[in-house]
Amino acid sequence: MSMRLVAKSASRRVLSPATRFTTSRTFASTAFRQAGKEDALHKEGRSEEIEHHKQDSLKKVKEGSAEWKDALASNSESIVKADRGELDASNETMEKLQKESEKVLKNKK
Repeated sequence: MSMRLVAKSASRRVLSPATRFTTSRTFASTAFRQAGKEDALHKEGRSEEIEHHKQDSLKKVKEGSAEWKDALASNSESIVKADRGELDASNETMEKLQKESEKVLKNKK
């Protein structure tokens, strides 16, 4: 008898949806991308510097001698290029970078 009672009470219940769907508006935006290094974004005269490098790069493309410009790359792009060993660095440049690294380490201590 108890099974009948359960069956009757279950049949009288109104089933509600397990999940309720709500409509919402989505907001889409595009990121404003600034050229160059992230640590130099607010440097005075940065826009002129970027424009100079862009024009120089476009001129070299037309001449057929285009090259990668570190000045127009972001920090992460420069790091990836360095990790891949795609930079033309002389011994002088490497020594200079090592000395700068030593200075930074000394200043942190």
